[in-house]
Amino acid sequence: MTSRQAEENNDELLHIISKWKALEDKAIASAYDLLSRTSNPLVRMIMDLIMHDSEKHKLVQQMIIDTLTKEAIHVSPDELEALSEGLNSHVEAEEEAISLAQAALGKCKLVSTHFLLSFLIADEKKHHALMTGLNNLRMASIPTSAGVRLRETETP
Repeated sequence: MTSRQAEENNDELLHIISKWKALEDKAIASAYDLLSRTSNPLVRMIMDLIMHDSEKHKLVQQMIIDTLTKEAIHVSPDELEALSEGLNSHVEAEEEAISLAQAALGKCKLVSTHFLLSFLIADEKKHHALMTGLNNLRMASIPTSAGVRLRETETP
């Protein structure tokens, strides 16, 4: 890829992320509107969860934008190695939480409870993936004579 192509690709990526970030604002406004129009505890909780997740999405999207426009993310193997034990412990805790949630799901008879447990399982799996990703960053660090370089991911 030429530097011009890389720059065009970067510009397109920034455009996509920026549009997506604006959609998160719409999702927040929509969830807030629905939240304000109901007293149902289930609907209120779901709208609250969506609002909070959308706010977190915006933080991640902004980090991507900043990485592309200001300074790339730097993670040293030493930083992650110092957290290695905690990362591994957290991954194990997430695995146990997923197992417990799946056991609870197997005992569940109510549709609403099944719905909530399914949400929690998906969220626990997301946490597990995030912690595993941090651990993979640590393991993917490649020592070089100039310091450390992280392998780039390949797009499928």
